[in-house]
Amino acid sequence: MSADWVEGNFHGWVFCVRDALSPADRAAAYEQWADFYQWRLVLRAQELAGDRVKRHVVAVWTEEMTNCCRRCAAYERGEDPGEWVPLWERRPDLDVAGRAIVAEIIAESHARGRQAEAGRGGDLRKAG
Repeated sequence: MSADWVEGNFHGWVFCVRDALSPADRAAAYEQWADFYQWRLVLRAQELAGDRVKRHVVAVWTEEMTNCCRRCAAYERGEDPGEWVPLWERRPDLDVAGRAIVAEIIAESHARGRQAEAGRGGDLRKAG
């Protein structure tokens, strides 16, 4: 971690602070947590620029955390947050990117397997 890393202790807040707050303050805090996670994703843009897979994993995690925090904020305000909408419906762009990453990983794995098989003369019994 770099010296400019900012860490939020969401779990500590949930277990040690949240219950001491009024519903209005909890709602505001949940909104701040959602903003914090989005801000931290922007802050990490340079770090993640060279690693497409890591960038995707962090973007998905951030989307899920911000969505959860915003739903909790609505609940604390006495609003109905509605039915949970799966990520692939909320953010089809992330779903498509994730499926492309998985397809690439599988294709690379198959290619390595074919190369290894060719190196053994095509006989899988020679492995080991």
